[in-house]
Amino acid sequence: MDGTGKTAHSRALIDYLHKSGIKSKYVWFGNAHILDYPLMAVCRILGFTVIHKVNGTSVSEHKYYKNKAISKIWPYIRLLDVAMLASFWIKLLLWRGFTVVCDRFVPDIFVNIMVDIDDDKLYKKLSGRVLLGLMPRPLLSVCLDVDAEIALQRKRDVPEIGYLNRRRKAYSIVCKYLEIPIVNAGEPFVSVQQDIVAFVGGSNWTGTPTLERALKSSAE
Repeated sequence: MDGTGKTAHSRALIDYLHKSGIKSKYVWFGNAHILDYPLMAVCRILGFTVIHKVNGTSVSEHKYYKNKAISKIWPYIRLLDVAMLASFWIKLLLWRGFTVVCDRFVPDIFVNIMVDIDDDKLYKKLSGRVLLGLMPRPLLSVCLDVDAEIALQRKRDVPEIGYLNRRRKAYSIVCKYLEIPIVNAGEPFVSVQQDIVAFVGGSNWTGTPTLERALKSSAE
């Protein structure tokens, strides 16, 4: 969710990997927009996209759930975009031997789609299952969470707290489904970073262990 410190912690993790002698690359994977621009333009004309002005910054809020046809099409168009970027960008880096640290990734885009079409059960549908299946393996995923009130104070480009609460709920659903560990990002930065490093260092890189298992393994 916005305001949890993803970018700062991703950069810090890259520094840790570099110092550990691991060939690594930082990638911001927040937007995978290629084929979906025409539909986004149409939705804006039809009024299904609301533009908020927050502290001089324009923030788009998609309300595609207001149209059944768009709600059906949107996940598949996003799927094509993510498939191309995940295949030709992330997998290319992996093939070149990099350990890739993604600041946002497929689950984040999945959450955006869930909110856009107001569908908490998207992970049960074909488009959702295929989209989540695009994540390469081995993969370690960590979700940074913080109270919406704190996130709203940290971010100056968020329309209102409801915007954050909807996303926080969606992240909770996705993390539970994918068994992604959730780290309390409301703690001091150094403490949160130590938890993340312990998670990475305590894993055998063959799956996504829970944070508790990672911390236990690291301590041993």
